[in-house]
Amino acid sequence: MSTDIIATEQKPPLRVIVVGMGVRSMIYTRVALTNPELLEIVGVVDVDARRREYARLTFGIDPANCFATVEELVAVPKFADAVINGTMDRLHVSTSLPLLRHGYDMLLEKPFALNEDEARVLLACAAETGRTVMVCHVLRYAPFYQRLKQVMQSGEIGKVINIRMSAQVNYFHESVSFVRGKYASAEICGSGMLLTKCSHDLDLMAWLMGDNKPRRIASVGSMFQFVPANAPEGAGTRCLTDCPAAVERECPYSARRLYIEKPQRWADNVWHDSNMKNPETAEEKAAALSATDNPYGACVYHCQTDIVDHQSVLIEYSDGATGTFSMTGGASISKRRVHVTGTRGEVYGTFEDNRFTISAIVPGAPEGRVKHVVDVTEAQEGRHHGGGDREVVLDFIAYLRGEETSPGLTLLEDSVTGHRIVFLAEQSRLADGAMQNW
Repeated sequence: MSTDIIATEQKPPLRVIVVGMGVRSMIYTRVALTNPELLEIVGVVDVDARRREYARLTFGIDPANCFATVEELVAVPKFADAVINGTMDRLHVSTSLPLLRHGYDMLLEKPFALNEDEARVLLACAAETGRTVMVCHVLRYAPFYQRLKQVMQSGEIGKVINIRMSAQVNYFHESVSFVRGKYASAEICGSGMLLTKCSHDLDLMAWLMGDNKPRRIASVGSMFQFVPANAPEGAGTRCLTDCPAAVERECPYSARRLYIEKPQRWADNVWHDSNMKNPETAEEKAAALSATDNPYGACVYHCQTDIVDHQSVLIEYSDGATGTFSMTGGASISKRRVHVTGTRGEVYGTFEDNRFTISAIVPGAPEGRVKHVVDVTEAQEGRHHGGGDREVVLDFIAYLRGEETSPGLTLLEDSVTGHRIVFLAEQSRLADGAMQNW
């Protein structure tokens, strides 16, 4: 009997080029630092020389593999397995097409397209080239939603009658990203707030509902809060220059308070997008916010943004079930809630609370029902997007290696339904809520 030991084949790390070295790409590429045996960053594309240099130094990239544009990258022979495309929304399709045609598989930031025409073009290109495209719908990988999907598939609550979801965007995030920031208008980012912020949520609804596709969709929404009529009496047009101190001090959206005195999670976006590299003093920050061309110093009530700050979507599914989704910006706290009612019970909970409750119909029980709580705190507490940012990268690597993947695998063709819900919802909103057929 042979005593030879057969060594397990050690697969090389996936060699990846980062296209768009922004905040999201920085998050995804952390896997290369924590698990270099799985992922190696071998190239970077970014119009900003500082970001290219950051990537070069962080990952030890050959200077010859640092490019300013996608056109420069595809002008040289293919030298990696895949790309992570973290460009701005309106560049997703235009940058993806030449990369796919050059032979690269892709992990693509959401939203993968801004409208149905773009979506069709990208889907056709992926099919023609035979390349894999995965979309960064990271919330599918959060334990909260993974377990919720299992409950719905198990039949424990019966057949779904209604699925109700909501997303609150807290006032700080709302002001940074969607009123003053780079997603303040379709002209700037190419889409409205429903696609930019909530394509995650409507992808989740589509994924949870599985093969039950929409039949009709309607939607209403508007800019309700951030309009001149709601500005405090006597307010100026800029927080640090022409707004009276007494008014500015009482305003919850004071740029001085939110971005200098009591900065929160998104404050760094202000300096990043103002082209300031790590301003160290309050004086430097105040000077930047005082510049007349800096949108982050503008009064939120006079920004003239053309996005909505609240919107609701109604869906009728092919079997007669219904779904609703509501987004509200400017809330006191960010929350994602879900409530699914079925023929044998219901399940409801809040993502940020790390738990949901299953309430099953049991006529013989004391209250006619039996409840129990599913708690995923240990699995996702303290992990941004419940750990989904890391898990989507690991799933991408596993898929390209031919290994076992997650049940939430976000292949492009499986991500179309959620995006199409958004596209039709926007058509409905712009048509005064008229029902749109799937």
